[in-house]
Amino acid sequence: MKNWITKGKEWAVTHRKTVLLAAGALAALLVVFGVFHARAGISSETEDGTPSGTAAHSGEIDAWGEVKYSRSVDVIVDFPSIVTKVDVKEGDRVTLGQPLVTLDLSEYQAALTKLQGALSANQAGLSAATQDTAALEADIAETQSVLSRKTSEYHKGTSPDLQLLQNSLALTQKEVTNAKQDVQSYQALYNSGAVAKSVLDQYTDALDQKQKALTDVQDNLTKTKNALKDEINQLSVSLKSKQAQLAALNDSNTANQEKQKSGISSAQADLDVMTAKTQKDYLKGNQIVSDLKNGIVQNIAVSDADHLGTQNQPTKVLQLIDADSLTVSAEVDEEFIGRVQVGETVQIVPTSAPDASLSGTVTQIPNLAVEKDGKRVVRVLVKPKDPKNLLKPGYTADVYFPVK
Repeated sequence: MKNWITKGKEWAVTHRKTVLLAAGALAALLVVFGVFHARAGISSETEDGTPSGTAAHSGEIDAWGEVKYSRSVDVIVDFPSIVTKVDVKEGDRVTLGQPLVTLDLSEYQAALTKLQGALSANQAGLSAATQDTAALEADIAETQSVLSRKTSEYHKGTSPDLQLLQNSLALTQKEVTNAKQDVQSYQALYNSGAVAKSVLDQYTDALDQKQKALTDVQDNLTKTKNALKDEINQLSVSLKSKQAQLAALNDSNTANQEKQKSGISSAQADLDVMTAKTQKDYLKGNQIVSDLKNGIVQNIAVSDADHLGTQNQPTKVLQLIDADSLTVSAEVDEEFIGRVQVGETVQIVPTSAPDASLSGTVTQIPNLAVEKDGKRVVRVLVKPKDPKNLLKPGYTADVYFPVK
């Protein structure tokens, strides 16, 4: 026996590597057997109707969930300003009207004052952009009146000068007629020897003088009419020139006014845009405040002394999560999704507070699944009732769905 034991030891030492390999193979077989036995147990539970995989407790489905949010507000500043103090930290919970960031608005106020000055200057320039046309319009009206009167006098012969000459013409014509009759009478007397030749000559000379006077009156009448016609023509030319001048002035005034009004509109628009930049719910005086009743601060992008809104370009300051929009995205295995219903009440156990239990309501079961860890899961949305604010964005929780 002693020799057999000694030989066995010698064999073991000689075949040490073989022994170790055999021992490892035996251990692996035991593990495989254990896993197979365990799977057999789970499969039997599934056949009995008790959920497996996601299901962690009898009568309910246990799903891992992540806290998410559906609404957030980006706080943006697009006007020149400087950060003097950041009043909150990343992850702070804030209430409506709570200060978040304090600003120095000196640059903004200076820009606003400059725009107001530009608007006032354009408004003041509106009256100066219009040349006064009252005197020219009065001159045109007077010229039109004179032209109308002169034209009427010319055609109707009612001009005082024309009337005087026409009266003289009528009188001279009558005198010539009388002188001709006298010459005829005295010519007959002379022919009969009743009067001397000298007497006839006197009447003949008188007729010549009357005829010359008639010719002079006729010439003066023609000259006066021509002079009146020339005056009418000159008045007409002058009127057209003045009317053209007035039209040019009006066109110039219209163009200048439109240009000035355009400048006013542009200046007003610039001022309105700059004024509107600070008329936001999250701006109060020189502070950025929360415009949410229940918010959570994240993505703070500024620090003290930072310049914001350079060249009026938008600068993102921070983001506020609407904590009232928090939901839990519970990952339910595809095989169990048919047991989950919208509107049903579930229990939520926060990982950060395992002793707490919150109720929630299923609000959405998406019509799609995603792959995770080699399985298909459906991310069911649950609206929690969390009066103590235990759930926070990015936190995790176990969600228990009742199985009916």
